[in-house]
Amino acid sequence: MSDDTPTLLRTLHFPLRRVALCLDCEECFELGVSTCPACGSETWVALARFLEVGIRSVPAAPGRRPD
Repeated sequence: MSDDTPTLLRTLHFPLRRVALCLDCEECFELGVSTCPACGSETWVALARFLEVGIRSVPAAPGRRPD
């Protein structure tokens, strides 16, 4: 086998619409539980909400129409 043979990397598929972010300890966990498994806090938000807001607040590139 030569050194330029492509290496297969294992990747983790992480569906962000099913992930929550704890606002107290900043841990991420899968939606479906009412409290953060790391610290027990009930103060969390769906991670997708942060990503969608971030996408909408980024201005379109010059010469490109917004979606």
